[in-house]
Amino acid sequence: MNHFIISKSNLQPFGQSEVKLTEQWNLTIQGKKYHDYNDTGTRIIVIGDYIGKKEDLFTTETNDIPKLRGNFYAIIIKNEKIKIYSSFLNILPIYHTVDNTYISSSVELIRKNSKANFSIDKKFILEILLFNYGFFNRTLYQDIQLVPCNYFLELQLEVVTMHKHFETASLFTQTSLKKQKKVNDLSTLFIKTTKFYFPETPFDIAFTSGFDGRTLVSCATYHNKDFKTFSFGRSNNDDVTIPKKNAEDLNIKYQYFDLGKKTYIDQDYYTNAKEYIKQYPGANGFIYSHFLYSTKKIATDTNYLLSGVIGSELFRALHITGAVTSKSLADIFISNTPQEIRNKISSSPAIKHLKKEEFETDLEELIQELITYKDSISKNLTKNQQFYTFVFEEVFRKFFGQWISMQMNHINVRTPFLDFKFITELLKTKYAGANNDFFTENPLKRMKGQYLYTDIIKKTNSKIYHQKTGKGYRPKDLRESIYIYKIIIPFLLKRFKRKTKTPNLDNLSIISGVLANKHHIKKCLEDVEYTYFDFSSINKMLDNLSPYTPEKERDSLLMMISVILAIKNNSLTNSKK
Repeated sequence: MNHFIISKSNLQPFGQSEVKLTEQWNLTIQGKKYHDYNDTGTRIIVIGDYIGKKEDLFTTETNDIPKLRGNFYAIIIKNEKIKIYSSFLNILPIYHTVDNTYISSSVELIRKNSKANFSIDKKFILEILLFNYGFFNRTLYQDIQLVPCNYFLELQLEVVTMHKHFETASLFTQTSLKKQKKVNDLSTLFIKTTKFYFPETPFDIAFTSGFDGRTLVSCATYHNKDFKTFSFGRSNNDDVTIPKKNAEDLNIKYQYFDLGKKTYIDQDYYTNAKEYIKQYPGANGFIYSHFLYSTKKIATDTNYLLSGVIGSELFRALHITGAVTSKSLADIFISNTPQEIRNKISSSPAIKHLKKEEFETDLEELIQELITYKDSISKNLTKNQQFYTFVFEEVFRKFFGQWISMQMNHINVRTPFLDFKFITELLKTKYAGANNDFFTENPLKRMKGQYLYTDIIKKTNSKIYHQKTGKGYRPKDLRESIYIYKIIIPFLLKRFKRKTKTPNLDNLSIISGVLANKHHIKKCLEDVEYTYFDFSSINKMLDNLSPYTPEKERDSLLMMISVILAIKNNSLTNSKK
């Protein structure tokens, strides 16, 4: 996907593919891969991977453009008025400077082309350390903001306004789920839906040990598509050994990217981590280096990647705090009073390595914003639906959308689970995670969503239906009560192992990559002028890092280093301007 930037006509052009939108506004696109349609006085420029007919763009009400399939941007020009949309749930980001001089798909593109020196936003630093992504619509820079979920921008003359086109809460049902559609209807709908997302040309599917990828593989075989599969990790990782064995039994093409190779650990890991951070300032590039690395490899011989992102988040009730839902995020929704939120956020271990005096005012203001946000969520929703309002509006686009946007710099990423019609129907049933109990730990209750996977697989590929997953059981076992022991036993064994054995957390060579490049990382820490962090404690954590470091502590450390590197990049750019 080519990134774009819109600027006022009186500003210096950027020397790339420039398109005049109106007398007041110009569009600059990196590269020439975009579609420019004209019909009866309306012009629509599409950037990204729109899945559908040109006619649908013109016959669909403009406010419903994001409900069309695909991950894309649509810029609509009519009567000297411009509207800028991102696809469903704003999964692809739209950024704008606070003075609306620049509007872009990329923070880095704004920073690179603007002559301004952007100041660091300390509230954003607090947010990403607490939640792993921005809670609100800030970025690392005070003068660049993110357009909110379900909003579009309208440009008329020199005036820029922001409008809401969809209400997320309208997706959630308040009626009895027992009377809603059965699993058979949902699984049939999903199978039909995937046909729209599978290209006519060969493509790749991310195939792991879980249910999301294998469900897509199952549907692809049902539709007789030409595809390959892949996964990544160390050779003994379940996300390698299980899909590799499954693919052999299915006689489908499979490749894995060995993250245990010395060349990856010593060179590729750090190179891709830095690139990730530069493209997405404030993102944890040291955790997701392998996403960028594997995407580049896949893109060398195919134009499409089919991804199962958000499948699990749609079907299963979220319950474990981690990268997707941090402890601080859970604390906000679990807390019963504003004071409880205040106490938990202000004492969070995630921000203990900041110099508190630098953030005292910002932290107090942020806590008040968090309290106000929670109070603003519709009280007509269940507690779990209130939480899922945030998941839909913020987690999907800021966590998974970051991956999709990064990958689409190299390849078209298609996400069948992120389909408006399918999600709308799913949320009318008990099979949606949003309609489960709030943060339930009960494995039998959490199985409801997995049951939908199994119905899809049963209808599309009998071999996959009988293959063991990384959960330790087969899709078949979820449907037949005589096999309930095959679900309960692996669940209890995992619980027992967590309590009796410290796990090795280096399946993706994240820790190996950091340790192999520790001298480069420490050099970056030495060169940063900002005094936001306690560098002595960060260096101590870095020296103590091992494959047995608790995951939350590891992720917190690497997020801080990612932020520091992003700040350094900004400082270097500002010094050149």
